[in-house]
Order: sequence, then structure tokens, then C-alpha cells
Amino acid sequence: MAERDIASRNGAARDGTAPARGSADPLSLTPLYGALAGLAAISLLLTAFPALDLRFAALFHADGAFPASRLPGLVTLRLLGRDLVVLVCLALLASLGAKLARPLRPMPIRASHIWFLFSTLALGPGLIVNGVLKSFWGRPRPIQVDLFGGAAPFEPAWKIGGACLSNCSFVSGEAASAMWLLALAMLAPPRYRPALTGAIGALAFALSLNRTAFGGHFLSDVLIAWGITLVILLGLHRVLVAGPFSARIDAATEGALAKIALAAAFILGRIARGGPWDHRSNGLGRVDRSN
Repeated sequence: MAERDIASRNGAARDGTAPARGSADPLSLTPLYGALAGLAAISLLLTAFPALDLRFAALFHADGAFPASRLPGLVTLRLLGRDLVVLVCLALLASLGAKLARPLRPMPIRASHIWFLFSTLALGPGLIVNGVLKSFWGRPRPIQVDLFGGAAPFEPAWKIGGACLSNCSFVSGEAASAMWLLALAMLAPPRYRPALTGAIGALAFALSLNRTAFGGHFLSDVLIAWGITLVILLGLHRVLVAGPFSARIDAATEGALAKIALAAAFILGRIARGGPWDHRSNGLGRVDRSN
């Protein structure tokens, strides 16, 4: 019995669902509190000193424009960020499709990991960033501000009611999506996490800096988007992946998809064979003839 408990704990540590000896506890709230504190500190700093946004944007402004936006290599880099998010989503959908195609085999990607990735993308870059902040805060982009050749006045971070009417500057959706890719490192085996975190972090930095160089976002737009996304990643990782519900999520999803696949296969088989079918059926293949 003791041997099985030890093996179970070791296996959980290898899967990233429990901490290996000497590693950080994935259920610890310290990283989440740290991310919240960092988000608050960045927000206070850039709200108290809005000139930092203007000075940073001015680094990329020359001859009345933001010339980096015309460089083909940087345009390609921006498209790479979008493509990576799409590729990750396609891989997740493919894993769900594989379960439907082969219902008796386990999913290539754990269901709890799939729902973690989808939910953080939908909640962070989707709902909070694009659905709420960019839609209602109204902050003009650097390229729209009068100090950089536009017509709108500069607005500091977190101020509601700027001149922008839609798809506004606060906060950066692409910076949030770039930071969301860090979720892949959080799901990787522990021995690969440092290298993957460094690689994705460098990519997120390049993609986000690219937006400021294009005149699309201020520094605060990027940093606050990072903070919001990181808070969501750490919070939902604790609930969906590292917590005790992950195994239940895996089992429930696999079971539901298997039932759907087997039911669909049965129905299609009956249709192909021309078997009897009636909408008053009490179940698959059983027709209620009492009426």
C-alpha cells in the first residue's frame, strides 16, 4: 500500500499535478498574489507618471510616423503571434476530434489541459481584454494621439471615456495573447519548463514590443495586459490543472466524448443499414410500439 502511494505521488509529480521534492507547491497562492501585486504596482506607477508612456512611445516615433510599422520583417513577426494562437487552438480541437474518432482511446492532450487553455484564452485576451477594456475604456492609440500626429488627446492608463470609440488602445490584445502562450510552458513536464518559459517569454516580449514600435499601444497597455493575463493563468491553473478537480475533468470529458462518439456511430450505422428508426424511441435501437 505504501509503495503504491509513493508511486502515485511520484507519477503526479512527473505529470505536473503535484510538486516533486524540493519544487514549488502548485497549489500555493504565492505566485498568484505576486502577479496581483505586480499588476497593481505597474498600474499605480504608470497612472501616477503617465509621461512614461509618452517617452517610451517617442522612442519609436520619427518623421511624423512610426516607421517600424513599414518593415516587412516586423509585420511578419506580428502575423506569427496570431498564427501561433490559431495553431494551438487547432491542436486542442484536433485532440477533441481524435477522441470522437477513436472513443476507446485516451485523448492525445489531457482534457483538463484543453479546458485550461481554452478558458484562459476566452477569459483573458477574449472577454476581459477585448470584450471589456478595449471596448469601453476609449483610450486612443499612440498613432491617434496629437503628440504623434493624430487628432486625439493623450489619455493615461485606466482612465475611462477617451476619444476612441472601438478597438481602442487599452489594453493590448496581442500582448495578452502573446503572454497567454506562456500557458504552454505551465503544462509542460517540469524539466522542460524553464527553457520553454524562457523561449515563450522572449517571444512574448518581442511580439509586444512590436506593437509599441508600430504605434499601436503604449507601454502601459502592454504591461497591464501581461499582468491581467498572468493573473488569469495562475488562478485557473490552480483550479483546473494543479487542483484536485483535474482528474475528474479528464474523466468526465473523456466519458462524455466517448458516449457521443459511440451514439453517433450507432445512429449512423443504423441509417446505413436501413434499420428501423422512430422518434418515439426509448433508447438507441429500441422503438416504443405501445402507441
